[in-house]
Amino acid sequence: MLDLKGHEGFALAIGDTSIEASRLTMFCHLNDIKLIRINRNYGLEDNYIPCGSVEWCEIILGKKIIPDYYPEWLQDYLHRKVWKADKWPLEKVFIKPSERYKRFTGFVTTGTYKGKKKPPYWCSEIVKFENEWRYYIANGKVLCSGWYSGDEVNTPDAPELNIEIPSDFCGAVDFGWMQKFNNWGDYFSLIEVNHPYACGWYGSREQDHLYFEWLASGWGYMKEIS
Repeated sequence: MLDLKGHEGFALAIGDTSIEASRLTMFCHLNDIKLIRINRNYGLEDNYIPCGSVEWCEIILGKKIIPDYYPEWLQDYLHRKVWKADKWPLEKVFIKPSERYKRFTGFVTTGTYKGKKKPPYWCSEIVKFENEWRYYIANGKVLCSGWYSGDEVNTPDAPELNIEIPSDFCGAVDFGWMQKFNNWGDYFSLIEVNHPYACGWYGSREQDHLYFEWLASGWGYMKEIS
């Protein structure tokens, strides 16, 4: 039985045709769980868990969330240099916005002003990930995981995440097998961490209930953080 953490059901935005929305709709139908669809700018009662985009969830949440892609407790697993910047870098780096989710999609710069975006940024030395997995964590425990990039033929299972996780942490933690350019060696490395909302679901249908339980735990967590 799915633990909704005291909530009555789930909510989707009208017109949401994402994979996550489709699987949630089917899951709720098969398991007699309440599911409502509301306008993107419509207020949602506290007893429903939203499943949708960053923008929509933050409207419901009533606040903007600052990403914490590289938390202190995962610094030892980066295996590369990352830094914040207020000036556009004139070197080839991987870059993404630091103060807002999805303000622009991260990309590798050319070392010129081509494609320049407004600051502030997170920058990273360029690396290559051979396979990437997402771990869905609630209250310090990995509930489920899923592969999302790399070997599309074999789609390897996620390695066990043998790290110490803070007991109050909820979020999506992405790891992958990384090879640094111009440097020998493979590392099982942190890609990034995302807050527990508006995150793609990469697990199997048999794990759907764990993802929706993660959403329920995560929404309670999001309402409490500043």
